[in-house]
Amino acid sequence: MFLGIAWVEWFGYAASLVVAVSLMMSSIVKLRWFNLAGAAMFTSYGFMIGALPVGFLNLFIVSINVVYLVRMYREQDDFRIMNLSGDGEYLDYFLDCHRKEIGKFFPHFNATKNEGRDSFYLVKNSVPIGLLIGRRQDDNSFLIELDFVVAQFRDFKMGCFIYQSKSNDFFSRHGFKRLIAPVTRGDHDAYLRRMGFAQEGDYFVKAL
Repeated sequence: MFLGIAWVEWFGYAASLVVAVSLMMSSIVKLRWFNLAGAAMFTSYGFMIGALPVGFLNLFIVSINVVYLVRMYREQDDFRIMNLSGDGEYLDYFLDCHRKEIGKFFPHFNATKNEGRDSFYLVKNSVPIGLLIGRRQDDNSFLIELDFVVAQFRDFKMGCFIYQSKSNDFFSRHGFKRLIAPVTRGDHDAYLRRMGFAQEGDYFVKAL
């Protein structure tokens, strides 16, 4: 007992907190994992206090989360990097819709300086989920100015396809042997390290 409240009741509060946190997740995968944990805690809580409806209902929710998580991890996604075409209206719309998040993760990115840039859609199962924007530094190097994926698809799958998949020959087809990305001193730096980039001064570098 703590502060006059039984430990079982504290456990129930903790379960409620985990479920509440799950609903704040923008990533569907993270939402499922947190919701699974919260429901499992509520299942135990329900059976501990003898509230069978609470226990069985949350056991059912646990089962649903497990089924969907298995489907997500078994799903064979079709990832593509596709050239932008047309007058750029959709590109401008996409950048404007996600302006705040792009500014947070890529503080050095300037959407108006398009001269010499190459822009590509990041596509998952025929749906554009992000943008890859950069420019050729030399004959062998590509400077990545923006590698942005919308929050609900930010589960590292697209990143692994871009930078680690042997089936992706996008950069080799364009003649690139080295990727460069500026240090942002934010969450994106950790992402680049996870994708195999190494910091060299003010830039992250990855040899292909």
